[in-house]
Amino acid sequence: MDRNTNLVLDMILEMDRRAVGFRQGTETSSSPLVPKMVSCQGEVVKGICYEFNPTMLAFTVAQEKCRARSPYAELTSITSGEVHSLLVSLVTKGGRTNPVLTWVGATVKNQQAQWLDGSEWLYSDWMPGHPTVHTDRTVCVEMFKIGESWWTAADCDLQRASICSYPLSV
Repeated sequence: MDRNTNLVLDMILEMDRRAVGFRQGTETSSSPLVPKMVSCQGEVVKGICYEFNPTMLAFTVAQEKCRARSPYAELTSITSGEVHSLLVSLVTKGGRTNPVLTWVGATVKNQQAQWLDGSEWLYSDWMPGHPTVHTDRTVCVEMFKIGESWWTAADCDLQRASICSYPLSV
């Protein structure tokens, strides 16, 4: 499919997602709306599902795909060495495949990194000398540069694989 077809399909999916639970007020209902339950297609750690998406997407499109998966999904924050190790294993299928450049849920502006979900920045694995951002534009964080699990900052329009995360219960 071409990019325009994908955009139209994404818009339709978003409209369907927003229409779930919409009522005009004239219907009778004896049951409250129940949030859509999603089964984790990745790994679960401490009640959080982590899912790797190998499809190459720009950062904002990858984030939209996460949110289409679950209302609480984001590109993932990496807040500990334990989570980082899990994600490395998830992306490399336990070391059986080579890593691919992968978006995680962080951006960098004016040399300041922040997680999309507002998590505190407690852990990092920057490539030595990074992040080195020489632009006023916000850039996005990727992992797996030069075959390592290091993080670097890159133009958000580049296409990368991605990792989403979301709580299994809210």
